[in-house]
Amino acid sequence: MLGIVNELAKIHDDITLISNIKDPSKVAQNVKLIPVHFETTRQDKRKFQFLLGAFDYKKLNRSFPELLEKLKWTFQPLDRHSQFIFFEYLDNSIGYWLKKNGIIEGYINDVHGIASNEFDFQAKKTQSFAAKLQFLLKKKISQKLDKKVFGNAKGIIYASQAMDDYFKKLYPDLKNKKNYHLPYLLNYQNVKPFDPELVEKLRKELGIEASDFVFLFAGAYKETGGIQDLIRAFDKVAVTHPQAKLILIGDGPTFEECKILIHSQKAASRIYLQGRQPYDYLSSYQELADVLVCPDRQNLFSDLIVHVKYLDALVSGKIVINGSFKSVMEINEDKPLSLLFKPSDINDLAEKMKESIAHYEDLSEKFKDAKDYTLENLNYTKYISNLVEK
Repeated sequence: MLGIVNELAKIHDDITLISNIKDPSKVAQNVKLIPVHFETTRQDKRKFQFLLGAFDYKKLNRSFPELLEKLKWTFQPLDRHSQFIFFEYLDNSIGYWLKKNGIIEGYINDVHGIASNEFDFQAKKTQSFAAKLQFLLKKKISQKLDKKVFGNAKGIIYASQAMDDYFKKLYPDLKNKKNYHLPYLLNYQNVKPFDPELVEKLRKELGIEASDFVFLFAGAYKETGGIQDLIRAFDKVAVTHPQAKLILIGDGPTFEECKILIHSQKAASRIYLQGRQPYDYLSSYQELADVLVCPDRQNLFSDLIVHVKYLDALVSGKIVINGSFKSVMEINEDKPLSLLFKPSDINDLAEKMKESIAHYEDLSEKFKDAKDYTLENLNYTKYISNLVEK
C-alpha cells in the first residue's frame, strides 16, 4: 500500500490516505493523511466479512453502527465522486459497504489474495469431518463476498496476468471491469544495508565458519510455505556436503511441526531454528548466507502472486532458489533471476541446492545482475503507470 501511495504522490499532489497507519513518517510528505482511529479485532473482521458475504449490507449497518458512523464522518469532507482505491481484503469489503450506503460513488479494489482458496486448502488437509464442513462453508461465504465486492467495483487491480485470468474465469462479469496489473513489488523503504557488527555477532552465536556453505529461509511458517520440504531436502544435501548448514527464520502455524521434524533428521545439528526476528535483521542474516531458499509448495496463491520474500531475497545479491510458479515466471521472462525448482518436489529442490554448492561461482556470475535488475525494474516506480494511465 505505502509503495503505491508514495509513488502516486510523486505524480499527483492531491493524494489522500485514510488509514490506521502507526508510523506517519513512512508516508510521503505531500500526502494528506486522515487517521481512522478505529481499532478492530480479528474477531470483528471475521464477523464483518461473514455477515457481508452471507447477508444484505443492511445487516452490517445494524451490527456495526459505530463503525459506519465513524466512516461517514471520516469520508464526509471528501468528494464522493473521487477515485477511491481499497488495498486490503477487509478494506475491499468496506469499499462495497460505503458505496451501498451512498457514502462514496464507486471504488477500485486491489486484489492480492484469495481467501476461498485458503479455506479450500484447509478443508482438504483436515481429517475432521466437522472442520471440513466448517472450512467449506467459509469457502462458500468468501466466494459470495468476492462476487458482491468485486462485481460492484469500478475496476480491479490484479497482482499478475495469471490472477487476472483466474478471477475472470471464476467470475465472468469481471471481464467488463477496468483491469490494472500491479504485482507485489519492491518498496525501497524496506531495502536496508546489513549491519556488519550484527553479522559478526550472529556468525559467532551460530558458529558459522568461513568454510561453511549456508542456506537461509526467512518467512512465514504455514502449510503452503514448504519449510518442511526444505528441511527434508536439506537432509538429502547434508549427506554428501558436510559443510552445508541451514538457518530458518520466522514463525507461524507450522513452527512447532517444523521443530519436531528437525529433531528427526540426521543433519539436525546443522539446522538453526531462529524463530521470529526483527525485519531490520533480515539483510544481516542474508549476508551470512550463500544461498537464499523460498521453498513454497505448489498452491494457487503462489501461482498468482509473487511473494514479497522472493523480492527481498533477490535484492540480497545472493543466489536465490525459488519455485517456478506462473507469477514468478512472468517476472523471470525477460531475464532469469534465480534457480527455479518444481514446487512440492523435494528431490528437485535438493538437486537445486546441491547444484548451488557445486556450481556456486558460475551461478554467482550468472545471477550477478539480479539485484540491480530487481531494484531498477521490479519496483512501483516502474509499474505505477499501469495504474494512472487508464
